[in-house]
Amino acid sequence: MKKHSVALFILLLLASQLFSPGKLFAQTARADSIAQLKPFVGKYQFTNNKMVFLQIMLQDGHLVLRQLWDKKEIPFRQTSALEFYNDEHQFPLKFTKSSTGEITQVLAFNRDLWNRVADDYTPPMKRTIQLTNGQLKAFEGRYELKGGDGDADDIADITVVDGHLSIKHEQDVTSLLPVSDLEFVTEDQSFDVIFTKASDGSVTQAVVNNKDVWLKDK
Repeated sequence: MKKHSVALFILLLLASQLFSPGKLFAQTARADSIAQLKPFVGKYQFTNNKMVFLQIMLQDGHLVLRQLWDKKEIPFRQTSALEFYNDEHQFPLKFTKSSTGEITQVLAFNRDLWNRVADDYTPPMKRTIQLTNGQLKAFEGRYELKGGDGDADDIADITVVDGHLSIKHEQDVTSLLPVSDLEFVTEDQSFDVIFTKASDGSVTQAVVNNKDVWLKDK
């Protein structure tokens, strides 16, 4: 066989592999899948705390939720037109679409609602104030998650450290800065804590992100 015939044969063989119907179908299916997922991609703001955000991204042809407060990423598989599921943590994402076809919200855990915002949106920071050590002392103590089972992850200890509150939950220690007499925020303001006082001035509970209630031990 002549050299140019061999070269032509090799080119035809490569072309048949490159443009085979199976590969073309797989590439088209993947492109269609990505196109269907793109409308969900964006930044979402937690309705219970305007300083908390998550990012919905596309990775390797599937949706990934990224928690912007700790950078944790959670992959999801699609279960219906507007619903996705994570098998490891066993919770769904349920998206809402407007009359114009735009994705506007996502519901996580069937309870946490997130509104879609512009990718470059940044909320204004709350102005912190200074409280005296005497005022801060009233918040010191052990708090237990209401409805919890009493395990270590349901216990938090609050103390006064260097003129601010410090909350220890398991191995995590976080500073809390006051924005009012009863409202505090973390340094990055990704979480807020609102305390409640009884008529005698004693602190009775703390509510985190307008959701989780922590009761103070008496």
